[in-house]
Amino acid sequence: MLSDLLPVAVLLAIAPGYMTIYFASHDRTGRPLEPDLRLVLQALTISAAILAVLGPPAYAITQSTKGEAQAVWAAFWLVAIVLVAPFAIGFASRKVIRALKEHPQHQAAKAFRFFVPTPIPPTLWDWAALEQLFDGRFLVVEFTDGRKVAGSYGTPGIAMTSPDQHGVFLAVEFEIGQNGEPTTAVTASAGVLVPLDRDVRAVRIFDFKTKGATPMGKEAETKIAVPDNTKGIIPAAQPAPTTTNTPPASQPSQTPQQQPSQQGGKTDRR
Repeated sequence: MLSDLLPVAVLLAIAPGYMTIYFASHDRTGRPLEPDLRLVLQALTISAAILAVLGPPAYAITQSTKGEAQAVWAAFWLVAIVLVAPFAIGFASRKVIRALKEHPQHQAAKAFRFFVPTPIPPTLWDWAALEQLFDGRFLVVEFTDGRKVAGSYGTPGIAMTSPDQHGVFLAVEFEIGQNGEPTTAVTASAGVLVPLDRDVRAVRIFDFKTKGATPMGKEAETKIAVPDNTKGIIPAAQPAPTTTNTPPASQPSQTPQQQPSQQGGKTDRR
């Protein structure tokens, strides 16, 4: 008998809270709902609150009836707890948040924000880091004063996201060519730390193993895109490989010390 109730217990423990979070964040942009420990704990907490309010009347009414009526009431309360209540709470929370944004100087808004501070909004950098857009690729950070920093992103590289100050550790630092592309690894470098402040103009991402480094309309001759004299990671004065897939020793993407790890860097998802 208890084994038959286990799926229902798991459903009631997770589903109401998860659905509440889903409806509350339905029309917002930012981080997607990911099945991590934080989301599970939030769902459990919200589910416990909903069950504390609706559980006693649901149990009393269901147990006071018999036969088909009992089954109807059980189905009604199940839908109410799993769908109706989460939708109502999520819809109301969206309205409250919208009112707080429109009237931030109102006394009620100030009192609410005293207990619930305004969350830090996600940024484009957060999205790129969480989507692992940098893994196994080369980054060139360009600053407003013209400075540039280049390196490969891979283990043990790390990208810091909100609410921490944005930044990135590039495990292998690279020199920069005339066209702003990474060329060869800096032999004496053990990596480079790049704080990302307001003076960052752009972060360029290079992937020389895809057709992004191959002229449009032409197929890559090898698995490594062979650049011409104006782009790519082989210096213009050095001939590209012709008969084999083994490039010259100065091509960083073929040596362990110079190629970003295919496993990708670790991203701080706090």
